[in-house]
Amino acid sequence: MIRVGLTGGIAAGKSTVSARLAKDGAKVIDYDRLAHQVLDPGGPGVAPVLRRFGRECADAHGGVNRAALASLVFGGGGADQARRDLEAIVHPLVYDLADQAEGPWRNHPLVVVHDVPLLAEAHDTIPFTFDHVIAVEAPDDLRIARMVNQRHMTCSQAVDRMDSQTSQTVRRRLADLVVDGSESIEHMFESVDRIYERLRSEADRLR
Repeated sequence: MIRVGLTGGIAAGKSTVSARLAKDGAKVIDYDRLAHQVLDPGGPGVAPVLRRFGRECADAHGGVNRAALASLVFGGGGADQARRDLEAIVHPLVYDLADQAEGPWRNHPLVVVHDVPLLAEAHDTIPFTFDHVIAVEAPDDLRIARMVNQRHMTCSQAVDRMDSQTSQTVRRRLADLVVDGSESIEHMFESVDRIYERLRSEADRLR
């Protein structure tokens, strides 16, 4: 198995790259999806998150209201500490689920992609070693426009989200493979396909 970390700045195109890798044949572990499982009704993160952030962050179904939580974590006074507290609760639970998801693919000649939006931020604590790291990057102005037009954020909210993440420089330093998220979709797919073929060949050599 070749274990690959996939990361990128918000709205840079990481989800598009992740979906293309899956179509090419990679096994993808989506950490955003796992985080949702952690905070969904019955999830292991619900009780500790509500203890830390208050019942106003509960939804009507017994899970966590992500919009209410985001308002505390991505803006306003004390946001940095709130974000660190949230990560300390959620990240270990997500790592446990990722480990379980990866289990059936170990000892097989596969490309397994850990799609981790905050890989650079969590690099020192994540309990996995990656054979390769792919970073998806795009200019800040393009990312802001995507968040405003596609995610219906205000400009201020978009900038807050970007500022809550580590810099592009740090992500690029961590990565050995980079995809340009500002390219046309066709060129992006060509780049991703080439990367996957390289990784698949590397995995095949493990047979």
